[in-house]
Amino acid sequence: MVQERLELTFKNARELNKLIDDRLPDRLPFQRHELMMDEKVCEVYFWDILACIRGLFGDPDFAPYLIFAPEKHYADKEKQEHMYHNMHTGKWWWSTQVSYHMCVSCKVDPG
Repeated sequence: MVQERLELTFKNARELNKLIDDRLPDRLPFQRHELMMDEKVCEVYFWDILACIRGLFGDPDFAPYLIFAPEKHYADKEKQEHMYHNMHTGKWWWSTQVSYHMCVSCKVDPG
């Protein structure tokens, strides 16, 4: 049976919705602001980025997926072909980490 092969724990949409309501954490509420553009009021909805970061860093379930240090990945054994596939593998993250550590060690404000 498809349900067993996919290892689904629900049989219909009602059971799926109940699982979502009961087991998934609540999302952060959107914030709303009105902006005036060319004499027209525009509504903008967004999440508070600091609350999002607190939610990610404060939840132990996310710990295995958080990356704090840059990594270099290579496509060959000789380490000649650099692979870029996530933000932490890119040159920007490396240069940001290096400039931050240099500023901290020299007690210089990076900003």
